[in-house]
Amino acid sequence: MIGLRIQIQLAVSGELVKQDVLEIAEYKLGEMTDEEIESAIEIKIRTWVDRMVQVEWEVLE
Repeated sequence: MIGLRIQIQLAVSGELVKQDVLEIAEYKLGEMTDEEIESAIEIKIRTWVDRMVQVEWEVLE
């Protein structure tokens, strides 16, 4: 069995710019509680966002 599949979409100003499906293997979920699974999903999404989004800025005089 696959485990969890999470569809994620990234939009900027309402425009879809990237979508993906993240997976968490069933064996990694083991005996996790619902709260632990939710936390694992949030970590997986945050890791994906950190890889996909880059913001650069500079101060203009």
